[in-house]
Amino acid sequence: MRVFHLTTEFPWPAISGGPVRTLSQLRLIASLPEVEHVTLLSVTERGVSESDMQALSSAVEKLRVIPPPFHPIHLFDHKRYLPRVVSLRLFGVPYLAGKWDSRSLRLLVRRELAGNQFHTVFFDHLGMARYLPEISPYRPRCRIVLDQHNVESEFFRQYADETTGPLAPIVRAEFRAARRFEVRSMRAADAVVAISREDAESFQRVSGISASIVPLFVPFQRLPRPHPQTPHFCYLGNLRWRPNVRGLDWFCGKVWPLVRHRLPDATLEIAGVGLKPDAAGHLPVPPAWQVPGVRTVGFLEDLEPLYRRSLAMLAPTVGGSGVRMKLLEGFRAGLPVITTSDGAKGLSLVDGEQVLIADDPQGFAEQMTRIADGHSLRDHIREAAYGYLEQNHSLAVSQSAMRCVLGLDFP
Repeated sequence: MRVFHLTTEFPWPAISGGPVRTLSQLRLIASLPEVEHVTLLSVTERGVSESDMQALSSAVEKLRVIPPPFHPIHLFDHKRYLPRVVSLRLFGVPYLAGKWDSRSLRLLVRRELAGNQFHTVFFDHLGMARYLPEISPYRPRCRIVLDQHNVESEFFRQYADETTGPLAPIVRAEFRAARRFEVRSMRAADAVVAISREDAESFQRVSGISASIVPLFVPFQRLPRPHPQTPHFCYLGNLRWRPNVRGLDWFCGKVWPLVRHRLPDATLEIAGVGLKPDAAGHLPVPPAWQVPGVRTVGFLEDLEPLYRRSLAMLAPTVGGSGVRMKLLEGFRAGLPVITTSDGAKGLSLVDGEQVLIADDPQGFAEQMTRIADGHSLRDHIREAAYGYLEQNHSLAVSQSAMRCVLGLDFP
């Protein structure tokens, strides 16, 4: 089997949730003995070096990497592309599809389909479904797989529910357009991949399709984590993603003052991608996060030193869908994770076992205090989280699900 894999962002290095999921799926597909090779086509808004492409090829067996063309991933950082997206919207193309429309990418898709005998086209992210119409003229018998990292239209619904005033009708219309595109794309695919049971149930409700759940493969090695001398916590995530921003705003404003009252020497480091330094090297840190004891460090090349000095990883997510990769990363790193119900959504976790969960400021602060005071609790959470990864995110479990998606096996 030969697989043509289309994704929205060059996944190396994998430093945020989307690329982490993409890289995991590429490795998973390539690990199947029936797969002869995988061709990856993506886009980038930064320069991708030859060494990065070689590193990705080395990290995934059987992988052929096509040099990614430029395309704005963060559209509002490249405003000259906005008129094109607006014009597409006037012709009925929703933002989440129009954002990824690229002439150069379309030409590359056609070239690859015309010149290679692919058996499966794997659309990674809903936005890539913009190129679904390109498949049939060249490879009408190809199996079409759509991997949904989230219920994308749900973000627009949440935003529509919060929006009032003159913008409200526009946002509601965008939600309806996104939902139509999402349903149409899922129905056009031979297989739809969901990242969680909750997402699969949502796809069933809105489109009538039965999605396959392919859990993220998370390799790990059990690591001892000595109790740090000070109550230091860490946060890791995409610092521009709306559910993360909302969660950090809530945490810094409502939870952190309570934590500092209980633990006066508590500190927090906020790490992740999304904040671009200015010419002087300063990060544009939101004012809500600029509180005593909290430091935003942005992107870190090596996360291990951060993990070593941290008691726990915090994930105060508000809204969104899918699975929070930061939770699985915390589990892999051997750090207890304290999160919200929204943060734990999509994973079958039990509060007090693999994770600590709280949705109100007092409760969240209490969970952080429990971790700071309890060495045995910290060890219990870590071991239970490792057990969860073994049971739910092993290579064998993920391979079995992927085989069904690719039509190599049947449930």
